[in-house]
Amino acid sequence: MTAAANALGLEYQPLAPPQLDDPFPLYARLRREAPVTFAPGFHLWLVSRYQDVMTVLKDTRRFSSRDILRPPVDLPKELVELLTASGYSADYPLLGDDPPAHTRIRALVGKAFSPPNVSAMEPRIRAIARGHLDALLRNGTRADLISNLAWALPMDVITELLGVPHADRNQIREWTEHEKLIFVPQIPPDALRRAVEGVAAFRRYLRALVEDRQKNPREDILSTLISARIDGENPLTTLELMNLASVLVFAGNETTTNLIGTTLLHLLRKPALWEELRANPAAIPNTIEEALRFDAPVVGMMRTATEPVQLGGANIPAGARLLLLFASANRDETVFTDAERFDLHRANASRHLGFGHGTHYCVGAPLARLEARVALGLLIEHLPNPRLAAGETISYLPNLIHRGPGRLMVEWDAPPAL
Repeated sequence: MTAAANALGLEYQPLAPPQLDDPFPLYARLRREAPVTFAPGFHLWLVSRYQDVMTVLKDTRRFSSRDILRPPVDLPKELVELLTASGYSADYPLLGDDPPAHTRIRALVGKAFSPPNVSAMEPRIRAIARGHLDALLRNGTRADLISNLAWALPMDVITELLGVPHADRNQIREWTEHEKLIFVPQIPPDALRRAVEGVAAFRRYLRALVEDRQKNPREDILSTLISARIDGENPLTTLELMNLASVLVFAGNETTTNLIGTTLLHLLRKPALWEELRANPAAIPNTIEEALRFDAPVVGMMRTATEPVQLGGANIPAGARLLLLFASANRDETVFTDAERFDLHRANASRHLGFGHGTHYCVGAPLARLEARVALGLLIEHLPNPRLAAGETISYLPNLIHRGPGRLMVEWDAPPAL
């Protein structure tokens, strides 16, 4: 590896400004100068070009998804024991398994999130979204659209689908924030302990939820997964169901929240785009695809090399962990012309890797798209002259995997008096 490539690996510091706020200049340099390079600060090989990312995603034999979300640092023994006692496992179903185990889990979950089933959810999703929008309009002409819509809508939807009580959603949000923190390197010891305690509490909550549904099934996805069977396969165990419920809550909320928030941010930064979309709401679906490409809510995903392999001119040893930078691949100029421009009408926007690709393509992608489309459509139609609040800065939670604005303060005009 060249000295320049080594230097770029050392420059990878995504958890602090300026890269936390805008990682894309470094991504562009990586694609040009060091498409596959080692970042010693994180013990990760960074894969930044579209074709190299696709090569890894298509090769589940040489690039395993095992340990995909293993915490980046070794936890103290007492914290490991606390997590283990709660039923926590770093083997996240759907995300952290390879075929054939992955095939079994995905087949069971895929039935619940099939396009016809998701389409049937639209009236309920629209009603939930309209309720949040009406509350925004009743309560003034300024609000944080993340907490009041971009977070509230997907959290309401996924908890309702799983049969989680509405009253528990704020507690669940706190627990999911704790779970994100255990993947942040160099977290202070006190904060790490609080995060681990939150994750353990979440797993105990999920175990109680699963055991309740095993005894008292209802009309919800969790009950469906408990009773689901595939010929020749065992049903999901209690532990599998707990960890799968965690994945569904986390992915069903976090990714969609960031997708909605990021889409709104880029549209409101350029009011002409907002007005263009208001004049042509038929462009909303492609706008969602372009947002997934331009500023992906999932920055990337991990893989582990199962054998020595060459990729992008680099020699990667067996056991090495790779971070596939979807957010960089989505701006690869060899695939997307004028890739640095947010283009509502981009013809190939759907080639993005915002939801991954292949075996591990996001099973909840149809639901995320639907929620984003409904939310954006209602805001375009009913929010009068929205704009980013003056003086507000956009901040991002330090995270290797997820990206989205933590807050989005927006102002709009008061509706005309009756």
